[in-house]
Amino acid sequence: MYLLFIIVPVAFGLLCLALPWPRWRLASLVVGSLVHLGVTVRSWMSDASIEADAFLGIDPLGHLFLSLNSLLFAATCVYFVGYHRKALISQRIFLACVLGLLASLSALCMSRHLGVMWVSMEAASLAATPLIYFRLSARALEATWKFLLMNSVGIALALLGIFCIAVATQPIKPAIYLTVGDLIAQAHRLDPAWLRAGFLLALVGFGTKMGLAPLHSWKPDAYGEAPPPVAALLAGGMTLGAFLGILRVFQVCVAAGLAQWAGTWLIVFGLLSIATAAVFVVGNNDYRRIFAYTSVEHMGVMVIGVGLGLGGSYASMLHAMHNTFNKGVLFFMAGFFWRLYESNRVSDVRGALHHHPVAGVLFLGGLCATCGLPPFGMFFSELGILFAAAEKSQWWVVALFSVTLCIVFVGVMTAMLPMVFGPPPENVRSSPSGEGRWRNVTMLGSAASLLVLVLALGAYQPAFVRNALTQAAETLTPPLAKTAVVVARAAEARP
Repeated sequence: MYLLFIIVPVAFGLLCLALPWPRWRLASLVVGSLVHLGVTVRSWMSDASIEADAFLGIDPLGHLFLSLNSLLFAATCVYFVGYHRKALISQRIFLACVLGLLASLSALCMSRHLGVMWVSMEAASLAATPLIYFRLSARALEATWKFLLMNSVGIALALLGIFCIAVATQPIKPAIYLTVGDLIAQAHRLDPAWLRAGFLLALVGFGTKMGLAPLHSWKPDAYGEAPPPVAALLAGGMTLGAFLGILRVFQVCVAAGLAQWAGTWLIVFGLLSIATAAVFVVGNNDYRRIFAYTSVEHMGVMVIGVGLGLGGSYASMLHAMHNTFNKGVLFFMAGFFWRLYESNRVSDVRGALHHHPVAGVLFLGGLCATCGLPPFGMFFSELGILFAAAEKSQWWVVALFSVTLCIVFVGVMTAMLPMVFGPPPENVRSSPSGEGRWRNVTMLGSAASLLVLVLALGAYQPAFVRNALTQAAETLTPPLAKTAVVVARAAEARP
């Protein structure tokens, strides 16, 4: 079943390249994403074990991220049917790259080998590059070039970190593969100095792709120039893949007894990211760039949670789930607003609730969700991180986390609320120009489905969702390290 997660989007991507009719290519995009979602749902009904030296497999952490990606891609592909218009870039290439991105991120989520994970991350970046260059304009070229440049630096640093981890395995005889299972089982025998160096390089490298400060500068340009559905995939899908890369190396550090040391670095980078977002979100007049800086903020929240132990890790997984869907809602509505107002400037978008009530309600709901207002899930995840920091008596984290979050909240709400409640501008369209009703239904329906899901999971969390989050969080906590060391030492003592 593992290979189906890769084969399905690749097959439908090739179909998009081969089909001569645009509508059939769009249908292939949607069907491919829905089949992938069906395979994902089916995977939750099977129980498969993973060998320590397996290169591909589905553990609770990868399974969670794979499922979130699959849901986001399915909603985005349906949205794109309504959003799509004739563009300068080839539709064949664009749709094939969307499915190629899905295949690459699926391979990343299933990767149990650090090298395979790195290759999958690079493949995802290459698949995303043509998507950013959608309009073939000078600004799109600049954003694409910055994306390639910054992410090339990041992936190079991540590769150097993997090399350092490989050097850390030198004391182990016989040599082992760089699989997550083997590294965790033999973590007590790794060279701690090289492992520390590998973690720091991987944190900076994958953190660049994730959008952690200070190497986050590609995000505002890429999110601002890419089509909104592509920005949703970057903000919700690509960031999950990069986050998983950091977590895989963090798991090895936890097993080696370096959980507190590695967690401190996660907290530092997380607080720096939230503080950076707080600085740039205030006074910004481009709502898509504001969304990009809120993404920088949420990436910081996620890594802080992991650095605080089991309670914080659970809150981080909860935050990752809601951030994936929230970003989908916001960027879907950004695309609808651009068609309605033909502007990305906050000052040009006013009175959405009065002018288009459905769009106004959906945008307001997504805004409240991403700002962490109850009953949406981000309120509980951020509160859980505060409780985890207070439980560890890390009051400096509590103080900085609270202050920077408040600044971001005030900055976002000050800019965005007039877009919803302000007086509508004159001569604005009652619906996007040239759009049939079915196009509006697919665009608004995709946003509404994600918002309903976000609201439902915030108000009530089913047992299977809670178990998935808990199991993913438990793979990132020190009890795993103790178990791994005991098992490894018992195996060595066995005659």
